[in-house]
Amino acid sequence: MSKLLKSALWYQKQGYSVIPVKRDKKPYIKWEKYQSERANQDQIRTWWEKWPGANIGLVTGKVSGIDVVDCDSEKGRDALNEFLSDSIVLPISKTPKGWHYFFSHKEGLSNGVRVITDCDLRTEGGYIIVPPSKNGAGKSYAWMQGLSIADIKPAAMPEMLFDILQSGGAGLADSSPQYKNGINPYKENVVTRGVNIVDKSTTVNIGQQSQHLFSEGSRDESLFHLANCLVRGGMNEDNLFKYLSFFASHCDPPFPKKEIPIKIQSALKRSETRSKNLTQEIREWISSTLGNFSSTDVNNIALPSTKSTLPAERRKVSAILSRFVKSGFIERVGNQNGVFRRVEVDAEEMNFLDAETETVNIWLPFGLSEKVEIMPGNIIVIAGSPDSGKTGLLLNIIRENMRRHEVHYFNSEMGSSELKKRLSNFDDLTLDMWNFKAWERSDNFGDVIKPGPGKINIIDFLEMHENFYEVGGKLAEIHKKLKGAIAFVALQKNPGQKMGLGGFRSAEKPRLYLSMDSGALTIAKAKNWTTSENPNGLQYRFKIVGGCKFIKVQGWHRPV
Repeated sequence: MSKLLKSALWYQKQGYSVIPVKRDKKPYIKWEKYQSERANQDQIRTWWEKWPGANIGLVTGKVSGIDVVDCDSEKGRDALNEFLSDSIVLPISKTPKGWHYFFSHKEGLSNGVRVITDCDLRTEGGYIIVPPSKNGAGKSYAWMQGLSIADIKPAAMPEMLFDILQSGGAGLADSSPQYKNGINPYKENVVTRGVNIVDKSTTVNIGQQSQHLFSEGSRDESLFHLANCLVRGGMNEDNLFKYLSFFASHCDPPFPKKEIPIKIQSALKRSETRSKNLTQEIREWISSTLGNFSSTDVNNIALPSTKSTLPAERRKVSAILSRFVKSGFIERVGNQNGVFRRVEVDAEEMNFLDAETETVNIWLPFGLSEKVEIMPGNIIVIAGSPDSGKTGLLLNIIRENMRRHEVHYFNSEMGSSELKKRLSNFDDLTLDMWNFKAWERSDNFGDVIKPGPGKINIIDFLEMHENFYEVGGKLAEIHKKLKGAIAFVALQKNPGQKMGLGGFRSAEKPRLYLSMDSGALTIAKAKNWTTSENPNGLQYRFKIVGGCKFIKVQGWHRPV
């Protein structure tokens, strides 16, 4: 029994409504009936016999007894945690992009997108994907340690969070409180300016309209959220105690004054964690950035658009950049205000006296070996538009090189069955004649590169769905690990464009860069020529038969 099927049966046994889901998050079945009734174990077995690699979907809402908040980023997680006191323990799963927080179902909520910062809500009529599923890029869903749904039952959603989500969470880009009927028990100028909490402009009417927020059952979360907002506004600890004491005394019943310091310390600790996360996020972004960057760039990357306009948030970013300058991680560029560059301190000594000067005896498609030379440690990029034949070309490269080189094929799209079918299209080879290692991999290829002379690494393909500027850094990691091996790396590109996703940054490390469109292969960059003729810009036209046979239409030429 596969791990996925075993897990699906376990979820069903616990009372959850299970459905099979594709890697693109779409159900394999019409699943409407399973919003009100649960599939039995025989039905689940039938599904996973038909689709053994199906992901596990749990239908949310009343049928499973769960509501799930889906946080897509650290900012989303921080925004949700504003409403969760430290006493609440929930099942939490790590998704490829963020986190799923599991609450017990309560009627009155609707599915929504961006209900608070970077957070979606899944309840009646929705579903989520659960461990041990994987997304289309091969990245796993996994329970946080000690917080699996087998260890912890979903807890009730805090009243304040429920009210926020029930009202749609509109305008919560910085998770500032928005309440039903427009009621806000404390205005923003209380937080940012520290004015008298009962002056004419900020009178608080706790006893009437907003009483439900500070009544027994919700006062704990309300005071905790208030403490978080005051800390974010920069209020010192003495004034925090005064303000929280005022609100605590107006709760129904009054909140114990001796417990207020606990709220304050929890809020301060959470603020410190947010600051550390922001510092780490900015460091990681700078590490993957080439060339100069500005503080405005960092603000746009690190902060939500609404928060990037707040002076307090910009000051945090400025302070982090100043610390990075002092530590030598970055330096200011000339006299340009707010412009920086990362300090490159790593350099590897080159032993040119003992270096090999012989080229690698490697087969390249369409007679490219007569026009370019490949040296040990080179990267060859094939940037292709969708359905241009990248995989077919790479399989031909394997076929022609696997007798004299050790070939390793890293694939992010195909499973074993599909790869077997593709290889079977080569009618002059039986399956047992293929001599290479195939690996399932979708990211961090630098960690699995097989180094050393005589080895060929083929990456099909280097997936990028966002932050395309990171392509150059990922190729640099691969290059650093080769140690004399060769790497072919496939990239996606938009039709008609010369370069793959990441633009010219994707062309920094490769010594040969090929641009592939339907029926045409163009030499976008070749650094080592076999003759005095510059091959850059040459194009070869072809047609594909059976997904693997490339038939010449027009040899190498310069397109008009």
